[in-house]
Amino acid sequence: MPFDGLNYLAPATKPSMWTRLTNYVMGVPPVAKSVPAHLFQPVPATQPDALTLQVLTIGRALIEDRKDWVQRRYETRDGRRCAVGALRGAARMLNVPTTQSGANAVLLSVAMGRGFNDIESMNDNSTHRQVLSAFDDAITRASRHA
Repeated sequence: MPFDGLNYLAPATKPSMWTRLTNYVMGVPPVAKSVPAHLFQPVPATQPDALTLQVLTIGRALIEDRKDWVQRRYETRDGRRCAVGALRGAARMLNVPTTQSGANAVLLSVAMGRGFNDIESMNDNSTHRQVLSAFDDAITRASRHA
């Protein structure tokens, strides 16, 4: 059986407020938010749309909690992300090349269907619930093609 690394993902314990404050003052980058291991299932090479679906699902998980979401910034020092920052973070977690824009294209089509010119303006001019709803719509669209 090939190595997939799933057994090495352990749930991270949340550091105390003092540890986070000290790390922020010292300039230590934030600890990445832990994502459930079942989201990291290997993607068959014959299904590139499954990778798009996986990036969207992990991106949504990164901003699912209101305190992990931000507007007018891609990513903050304390680990909050906007919709585009969540997609970029998910792509980094999966080691997806930056040329993979399937997830961006699907989320952009949802944003344009809602009257926005880009994902950033949708994120900045919508509520957290509306952004999560956009991710849900994008995941539904991507799952039809996967």
